[in-house]
Amino acid sequence: MHLDGWTLLLQTINFLVLVWLLRHFLYRPVLAVIAERQAATDRVRTEAEAVRGDADRLRLRLESERAGLGAERDRLLAEARSQAETERAALLETARAAVDRLLADGRARLEEERRQALAGLRGRVAALGTAVAQRLLVMAAHDVTTDGSVDGAMSLPFLSAACRSVATLPETRRRALSADDDPVPVRLVGTGPLPEAAIALCRDRLAAALGRAVALTVGEDPSLLAGVELHFPHAVLRHSWKQALADAAEELASHDAADDDAERRA
Repeated sequence: MHLDGWTLLLQTINFLVLVWLLRHFLYRPVLAVIAERQAATDRVRTEAEAVRGDADRLRLRLESERAGLGAERDRLLAEARSQAETERAALLETARAAVDRLLADGRARLEEERRQALAGLRGRVAALGTAVAQRLLVMAAHDVTTDGSVDGAMSLPFLSAACRSVATLPETRRRALSADDDPVPVRLVGTGPLPEAAIALCRDRLAAALGRAVALTVGEDPSLLAGVELHFPHAVLRHSWKQALADAAEELASHDAADDDAERRA
């Protein structure tokens, strides 16, 4: 095979021109396309990495929120249980207080009813005792009149005691009894007719005690049983079995009231 130098040179030149043409018109665009594709691929890879990172962060956040939701749920359940327990305790306490109040009211009503019943019973017993005492005192008298009153003679010791009590009063009390009247109006009440001598003696003793003349009038009250009453303008001095029985009944009532107060305080 014969190789011509010019032919070889021309072929070489043709090859170089072809290479230049291929590189300039074909290889560069292909490289550019490849580079563009590579950049797009890198960009897509970067975006994918970013998306994956976002997805990982979102997954972590969701997991954290899920764990937080669990904790919040537990907290809410615990608060609900605590509130329910508090409300239950409050309801129980309210119910217990209501029951205690009802029991206390019931006990108070029962105690009040018992006290009233006892007071009524004591009153009836006192009234019965007073009636029995009145009858026994009348029966014990030396002389009984036809209307059931004690004879006035039984009142003489009481009359003497009444005059003596006026004489022993303090000066201010005696002046209050006279009320600046002269003569002093005094009404002497007995269970029956009194002897004139006893009436005159009573007038003299009262005048001596009061230091003034006494205008004495006489009356009768069989309910006194025995004894007398001296009615002054602004006061009454009672010396009789009736008053003694009333004082005894009042003292009994005061003792009963004191006993009731002591029981209520206890």
